[in-house]
Amino acid sequence: MKNNTDLNIKFESDYILRNNRSITSIPDIALTEFVANAWDAGAFNVTISISGEEDKDKCISIEDDGTGMTEEEFSNRWMTLNYDRQKNQGRTVEFPKEIHNISRIAFGHNGVGRHGMFCFNNQSYKVETWKDGKCNVFTVSKSTGSQPFTVSKDHSFDKIGHGTIISTSIEKNYPDIIKMRDIISARYLYDPNFTVRINGMVISLEDYTNVLSVTDLKVNSVNLHITVIDTTKTSTKMQQHGIAFWICGRLVGQPSWIINGNQILDGRTKAAKRYTIIVQTDDLIDDVLPDWTGFTETSSIKQFFVDFVPHIRRIVNELMKGQINDIRQSVISETIDKLDGLTTLEQRELSTFIETVTENSPMVNPDYLKTAVEAVIAMEQSRNGQKLLSQISLLSSEEIDKLAELLDNWDINDVLTVMDEIDRRIRIIEAISRYCDRKETDELHTLHPLIVSSRWLFGSEFDSPMFTSNKTLNSVIKNLFQESKYDISCISNPYKRPDIVLLDNGTFSAVCTERIDNEMGTIMKPDQILIVELKRGGYEIGYNETSQALNYMRQIKKSGQLHKDSNIHAFVVGASIGDIDPHQTVDSGILDVITYSQLVDTAHGKLFRLREKLQEHYDSIDDKSLVENALKDAQYQTKISSN
Repeated sequence: MKNNTDLNIKFESDYILRNNRSITSIPDIALTEFVANAWDAGAFNVTISISGEEDKDKCISIEDDGTGMTEEEFSNRWMTLNYDRQKNQGRTVEFPKEIHNISRIAFGHNGVGRHGMFCFNNQSYKVETWKDGKCNVFTVSKSTGSQPFTVSKDHSFDKIGHGTIISTSIEKNYPDIIKMRDIISARYLYDPNFTVRINGMVISLEDYTNVLSVTDLKVNSVNLHITVIDTTKTSTKMQQHGIAFWICGRLVGQPSWIINGNQILDGRTKAAKRYTIIVQTDDLIDDVLPDWTGFTETSSIKQFFVDFVPHIRRIVNELMKGQINDIRQSVISETIDKLDGLTTLEQRELSTFIETVTENSPMVNPDYLKTAVEAVIAMEQSRNGQKLLSQISLLSSEEIDKLAELLDNWDINDVLTVMDEIDRRIRIIEAISRYCDRKETDELHTLHPLIVSSRWLFGSEFDSPMFTSNKTLNSVIKNLFQESKYDISCISNPYKRPDIVLLDNGTFSAVCTERIDNEMGTIMKPDQILIVELKRGGYEIGYNETSQALNYMRQIKKSGQLHKDSNIHAFVVGASIGDIDPHQTVDSGILDVITYSQLVDTAHGKLFRLREKLQEHYDSIDDKSLVENALKDAQYQTKISSN
């Protein structure tokens, strides 16, 4: 093994591209960063030159009249990965020596924008920078191995003034010049000391007019200057309407009416397309992503947006005040007849509901609000309406959306039918799982009715109302046992199920389907037979028990009372299984030996593990009520089957 001194860090050839993906792949982000770098360099003029798309040798260059860099400064800044500008140069911009009485806050603090030329050329770009009478020309190239990029000095010469030119040939991502003008103009506020040109044309940076309102406020120590613009009365070309965050005069991301997951206005409405809200501050500069496409996700910035939303809602509500009142009055007028039927308290509660909805959604559709008000009135008038209102008030906006989608696609009665069936099945297997290992469990009055009523536990083929008690089959079964071994009268069963037989060590049940036996004309005979033998708690199933079950199957099969093509599937259920074969196929049918836990696990799988997903709900149900409900369900299903 090599010594530690021989171990070197290595870089892949596309390290720069992969770690600065947006800047090195999206032209408008790359050019925006170059403008920001010129701003940070104290420039007053930025000139972007882009060759025509039809030119054979296309190239792009960005020139500024900022402070420029000495060779030492270039080496320190360009050769440092993720150069921390604020740490090394401070938060404020350094201007050329002859400039006085002007201040700016620098945009950059991560040192990633300087490699934007790799957006247009995969291999290299040139940097020409001059300061203090000396100009140096460098070539920056992608590299691999010990360096992600290399810098070579081409030459140097005397040059007065100060500034920087970054250039390369265009091999990919040729920028749309008109689109670039529009995008850059929308990402920087107008400053009389800062001019940007593309191919000689001055870009008109955002300069908002027709201001409707201005608000200054502080949220979590962040000073905000909020301006509301009516864009229908301004000549400024807006890229997008919404709430726009401008940090130190530069746009962060894109304007949007959605803040921190909260929709302030519906972007499709006329009002949303009419207004733009400008939020300006210098205090969030450290919370902006390196490529300025958004904000970081630190706990402090998340909390800022949480606390900011109520303030912006108040501003929008004030802006929409007249329209909100019109919507409220319109809905009240259209539902006045139904409102008369409510008590004074109910009318007040409904008024609060209307105010809350319109304040949170000032552009709510009047028809939608009317429908919601009518639904609230109906609930107020119903026996459980107040309870339902209370339940809905506790739902999150996402849960309410899901409820609306559910009611769009399902009839409420169908929903209840499906939920009742799922709940019935989960309750039954939950009761079985809780009681099967308790030695004091009375299988006859608890487990057996549950399992017999739940044929789906043993297979989907048995989950059919066609499986019922059969008199012919019951007669055959009675002949299998001596009178001393069973006593039907001992079974507490209000529906008098004769297919349940009480044994010394458990219970025995058999149900079947029926089919016409063609050899006997139109006589119906037992066809598919399901046998369930349930052992008492703590009982281990061994050789004697399986032999006995196989004997039952043979005796039933050879009774001569079954359909000629009948088949038998028997299950013996106990607490544990001894040294036996749990699955046997014989001439008379199939025998499966299973434990209660296997039965429960299989049932969970058939219900798509819904019990696990609804664990909190079913864990809250005590054993007594759980079993009572499960037994009621079992008795109900038994009654249906008997009828």
